[in-house]
Amino acid sequence: MRLLKRKSRTFEIQVQEMTLHIQAATDVDEESRAAALSFWELLHTYSIRNPEFRSSKRPVKVPGDAPEIVREIASTAARAGVGPMFSLQGAVTDHVGRFLAREVREVTVNCGGDYFIRSRRRQKLTVLRRPGSSVAVVVPPNREGLGVSMTLGHGPRRSEVDGLAVLAESCMLAGAAAAGVQAILTKEDGLHGALTYLKQVPGVIGGVVFLGERIGMAGGLELAA
Repeated sequence: MRLLKRKSRTFEIQVQEMTLHIQAATDVDEESRAAALSFWELLHTYSIRNPEFRSSKRPVKVPGDAPEIVREIASTAARAGVGPMFSLQGAVTDHVGRFLAREVREVTVNCGGDYFIRSRRRQKLTVLRRPGSSVAVVVPPNREGLGVSMTLGHGPRRSEVDGLAVLAESCMLAGAAAAGVQAILTKEDGLHGALTYLKQVPGVIGGVVFLGERIGMAGGLELAA
């Protein structure tokens, strides 16, 4: 089915406990919801067969006959050195974004602090931060879509970071790398280690970390003026 070009509109999709906020020039709410629920059911079914896939905080191996998206999630999380559980929300966000991006040139899907953005223009996202003035990051235009994970903490240690944004080639990778950052911040000289880590994860474009009055940046992430 060809999606008609029209003015951008917003709608929501509920997938279990996740609420996806979508902005796109399409009115296929039901098709998007069906795609999201079908995708989630696939992940849920697999996680019943392999509970470690959804519970492990460390990388896990999945068999070659596992569904393609399951293999992608596992390999993406492994690149960041964490378990698949940290990529699941991003994977659902990516899946809906990719579904819509097949037919529309610009789409934004947001679930919590995770974003899939496909745009022909630079976009600005305000970073969740406590306390302090708001800061926005720039998401460059990209034909395939990019992922952003912004959080005060849905990783291993919530209290260790006052603001965090990671920009990557996919939302699932951004979420996995954000979890990796939070784990590293608990260690000695954690901010330096976290920034070094972000530079080394393949597919991560950059990130910014706020720790009280300290701000650390890595890679090619740009702050908005």
